[in-house]
Amino acid sequence: METNYGPLDVTLRGPGEPEIVVVAGVHGDEKSGVRAVRRLREAGLELRRGVAFVLANPAAIEAGERYLDSDLNRAFPGDPDGDREERIAARLCEFVEGRTTLSLHGTEAQPTPFALVHSAQEREFELASELPVPHVIDHWGVNEHTITTCGFSVEIELAAENSEEVAATAERQTRAFLERVDALPGEPPDADPDYYHMGESVPKPDGSSYEVHVENFERVPEGAAYATVDGEELTADEPFRPLLFSEGGAADIFGHRGQKIGDSLEEVKETWIGAERDSRESD
Repeated sequence: METNYGPLDVTLRGPGEPEIVVVAGVHGDEKSGVRAVRRLREAGLELRRGVAFVLANPAAIEAGERYLDSDLNRAFPGDPDGDREERIAARLCEFVEGRTTLSLHGTEAQPTPFALVHSAQEREFELASELPVPHVIDHWGVNEHTITTCGFSVEIELAAENSEEVAATAERQTRAFLERVDALPGEPPDADPDYYHMGESVPKPDGSSYEVHVENFERVPEGAAYATVDGEELTADEPFRPLLFSEGGAADIFGHRGQKIGDSLEEVKETWIGAERDSRESD
């Protein structure tokens, strides 16, 4: 059994070599996922497969900071000779290789929870489609350096606040994931998400006050005001679906322009995944 975890805080539970991984604390200030992982690893679960519960960035968690040197979820697949987070990314990417992985995160965007996948990994779509989330987002071509580009990994985004309610949601999502991959007995709740692709970011102009007027995942028509900055309206030059939109999340962007790519996994496979694979291969 693997014993060298380097900078990772790893707790093994269940029988045999870990085949399943649950990760939290990729960003040290996203506490609810960390709370869920700490609870579950001590919960005496009746696990049927080996599970590794991982706190990815223990020092950042302890400091209550997003990261210490660089953003870990923008550093994959990492660099063993790089800065602190780049070294963690390299070790974590190596660790999850060949293992089915759930990574818990927090976001200012609403509504949550939702799943993030990478369409180069078709199995990520399949797994996300069976989790109790209303929305699944493919971020191919936008951020190629998150944990979803390593092995077989799905991200679940939860609300950002460190609260008992969000920690309980993180725990429910994790239990559903463990049931779906046959690591826990039981059947997860039925799932019927819709599917989106994340496109270009929407810049946030300099200003002192910001207000967002649109709902994530809801279509914004051309000409509609999607935000105001210091009282001045910003309007859509073409229709789009706002994804990860928030007033106070990122300093330089509101979120991303998105498009809906299907109402079912079958539709996504027929009209999106193959086309995106062809596009990547032709680049």
